[in-house]
Amino acid sequence: EALFMPDAALDRTDFIDAWKSIVDSKELYATLSDLPNASGSEFIESTIAKFKVYNVHFIARRPVPNAEGQEVVYFSMKTVVGEFLAELTFKQGVNACKICLKTESVAYGVLARVALENLLRN
Repeated sequence: EALFMPDAALDRTDFIDAWKSIVDSKELYATLSDLPNASGSEFIESTIAKFKVYNVHFIARRPVPNAEGQEVVYFSMKTVVGEFLAELTFKQGVNACKICLKTESVAYGVLARVALENLLRN
């Protein structure tokens, strides 16, 4: 696993500012399917707790407007090469998760995304 640094926690305002400052072309996407029990609120809670152990810092959680049963969870993480911002989307009744990762360090962003995927699967 990638080693994320413990000092990457951002408050919501700083996260939003950082998210907006990174151009859309520096977004990386993935969809993970066949996640065990990913359709429930308990999975999101356990993901937040698991990510915390690996210095993937919880920022916020909110329902998706006009999309019943969908929730988005935001995280930040950091390595010596850069900061990474993640948006995970879950849908009730679906054992899958959509990941959007934003970073100025796109070459390393792929590695950060793979680390998140591994954490979600294990």
